[in-house]
Amino acid sequence: MIIVTVLGFDYALASSLTGINDLLSFANFAVGDFRSLNTHAQFKVQIASVNKAPITTLNNVVITPHIAVEDINHSDVFLVPCIAGDINKTLHKNQPLVEFLRSLKTSQSIIGCNSTGSFFLAEAGLLDNKMATTHWSSEKLFGDKYPHVNLKTDQHITHDHNILCDGGGVAWFDLGLYIIELFSNHETAMHVAKTFVIDTGRSAQLSYSPLISRKYHHDKTVRKVQEWLDINFASDITIAEISLWIGLSNRTLIRRFNEATGITPLAYLQEVRLDAACKLLVQTTKTVDEITHKVGYNDISSFTKLFKRKIKLTPSSYRAMYQSRN
Repeated sequence: MIIVTVLGFDYALASSLTGINDLLSFANFAVGDFRSLNTHAQFKVQIASVNKAPITTLNNVVITPHIAVEDINHSDVFLVPCIAGDINKTLHKNQPLVEFLRSLKTSQSIIGCNSTGSFFLAEAGLLDNKMATTHWSSEKLFGDKYPHVNLKTDQHITHDHNILCDGGGVAWFDLGLYIIELFSNHETAMHVAKTFVIDTGRSAQLSYSPLISRKYHHDKTVRKVQEWLDINFASDITIAEISLWIGLSNRTLIRRFNEATGITPLAYLQEVRLDAACKLLVQTTKTVDEITHKVGYNDISSFTKLFKRKIKLTPSSYRAMYQSRN
């Protein structure tokens, strides 16, 4: 079971405290649905506060936490909600929470934040020399206070090592789906997105792709290859051609790509093509045959078998499941 702890404090945004709880709790049902098994809950979500004190949110909704921060023995994920009040005052009044976060500096747990919750992580030194994002309106304040953070406010979600940040007040929704994707699978994340219908346009774009976690590494050469494959996936591509273009031997390219992403370049190309096919199935009325050729495959039978093996649904079933929810 994946334990997720939401670290509450006064004047937090209520929805980023309770919403992530709802989202991950619902994922427990979705996991059982997709695997057709009576599985045990995959996520246990708990809200914590210093001394287990009641949390008074911005809109004066009082939330009773499940556990005191001091009593936490283990959590696979720690999440800090959005600061909805004055940022400097909130940080000043919550130094015990900052100290707790500082104690997680060597932790292997995922440590995430919603919007301006990133100030807590930065104050605790967890974002030093790491990529992060925050709400656009707080960009200058954040940059002035924490110059050693690689701030990327143009990015909706950042993931650097074990640190996750999102950039908007209601982006806890995206952050939650990202966590579901990381610990469960793409289908479960999509099922939850479609069911909540918070933003049908965004969820219809299948932005919670299995490719997300492949992009967070520091090999610029491999990232350049990925970006090229993301654009040219429909072409007839060989390792030799990629190696010649990037200036590496076949063996070196495969080794470095595997070290950075966990898979080979051709396996990544396959994921890109399948991801593109999923988008086309949901967003267009093109036939499966048309989609097969558009994403770089010639034989519809082989493509259908590959799609079913990887996605666990036929292309037609995938379209019926997701397109009907839009």
